[in-house]
Amino acid sequence: MNIIKMSENRYKFYRSGLMLTAVALAMRSVAMLFGAFVTRAVGAEGIGLYTVISTVYSFAVTLATSGISLTVTRLVASAIGEGREESVGSVLRGAIIYSLAFGALASLLLFFGAELIGGNILSDKRSVMPLKVLSLALIPTSLCSALSGYFIGVRRVGQSAAAQVLSQAVKIIVTVILINKMSGLGVGGAVLGLCLGVTVTEVVSFLFIYAEFLIDRKIHAVRGGSDRSRLGEVTRVAIPLALSAYVRSVLLTVEHILIPKRLRDGGESSEEAYSHYGTLHGMAIPIVIYPMSPLSSFSGLLVPEFAADLAAGNRERMSRIASEAMNMTLLYASVSAVLLYSFSEELGYALYGSYDAGYYVAILAFVVPIMYLDHVTDAVLKGIGEQVYSMWVNISDSLLSVFLVWLLIPRMGILGYAVVIVAMEGYNFLLSIIRLSQKVHFKITPISSVVLPLILTYLSAALAERLFRFGGSGVSTLWLFLKMLFALSILVAAYGLISALKARGRKTKAAT
Repeated sequence: MNIIKMSENRYKFYRSGLMLTAVALAMRSVAMLFGAFVTRAVGAEGIGLYTVISTVYSFAVTLATSGISLTVTRLVASAIGEGREESVGSVLRGAIIYSLAFGALASLLLFFGAELIGGNILSDKRSVMPLKVLSLALIPTSLCSALSGYFIGVRRVGQSAAAQVLSQAVKIIVTVILINKMSGLGVGGAVLGLCLGVTVTEVVSFLFIYAEFLIDRKIHAVRGGSDRSRLGEVTRVAIPLALSAYVRSVLLTVEHILIPKRLRDGGESSEEAYSHYGTLHGMAIPIVIYPMSPLSSFSGLLVPEFAADLAAGNRERMSRIASEAMNMTLLYASVSAVLLYSFSEELGYALYGSYDAGYYVAILAFVVPIMYLDHVTDAVLKGIGEQVYSMWVNISDSLLSVFLVWLLIPRMGILGYAVVIVAMEGYNFLLSIIRLSQKVHFKITPISSVVLPLILTYLSAALAERLFRFGGSGVSTLWLFLKMLFALSILVAAYGLISALKARGRKTKAAT
């Protein structure tokens, strides 16, 4: 019976992960192409200004959500793992009250603080109205976060995925219309159009996922006990997560505000500073994190899996899942890193018409395995209740980042920011993996998970480059896609051949 149950859980996990991956990849692909359109429409300066505004908005979102999604996921998954399904409803009701309170607080602070932030901190009056517009999105964003955490916790991710698809479609349609209408007002008008698109998207997303929840509640009879007791439980779990997120978000906001400022201190004009910042952060980084979509989907599902196993005391299963997750992540990240490096110049030109973006992609490709593995490691740590440790790691990471940004950028220009990213990813990963190894036993197989994929991917990419020589780096997006698809096909075929040879070797050994 236990074996059957384990098989069913494994099937549900991979089914949910593949569903989320398909949705995430589709959305990330559309978002990447949409980002390329937006970049060409508003220019590197506009992307730089929008990125700085988005950093402030991200802090407001952090305050509005205050760790509620992960809290709901953990509490719901733990309740189900301990056989207390009747408490799920009251957990969610407490989460809704919590979300409303923090969402309203964040909205009011951003709206009435927009003049101060835009005029004095960002030193750009063009940011004031976009910040006020974005403040209207914070309450629906907070409520969406709570409901998404519920759907992940009960392992019904289809509803959350559908809401993501709808929100992406709404965002693209609304933003394209607004940019076309407001781009005539200059960079400030185009950025305001982008922010209006974000606000409309968040409102529509909340309405959709709330309608899905009402349907889900009737089907699965979500009920619960006292709101007050569960609100207290939600608060006790969420506040440590929230405090961590607050401090780190403040530091991240300071860091990203400092980047264009320190570029100007180094002798660049305001337009040059925003352009260089927009190229690295608004163009290169989205390319580097694009392949992370499958990992984000599966790592999000690891949180309820580990929370349920921890509650049930199933250490053996935790060890097995951790080993599988780490090795699969390393293999995937190694392949991604080589492909990003090999096609970096073409990716930058095909998507954004920028060779500089491709140059930064090549630099960041070296840190991709660490970046991706750290993402999964953090998810496992959260699943086993190590959020306080992660809090201190993230805070120290952000403090060091602010210091390095202040120190390096005036001396090295925007390249200094790339150095900061690489150094801090290594620092964060090292501390996280040490902690995880102390709490959960897992085994890494470096030959099959790192060395072999690096060699095979490099050879596949080199063969694709040699056979697809056409137009240099100035190729179309479609041609680049076909070239990379060919490299992946060669890679899959090579792995298939190796697997067949291994199977044949095992049969021969068994026969003798």
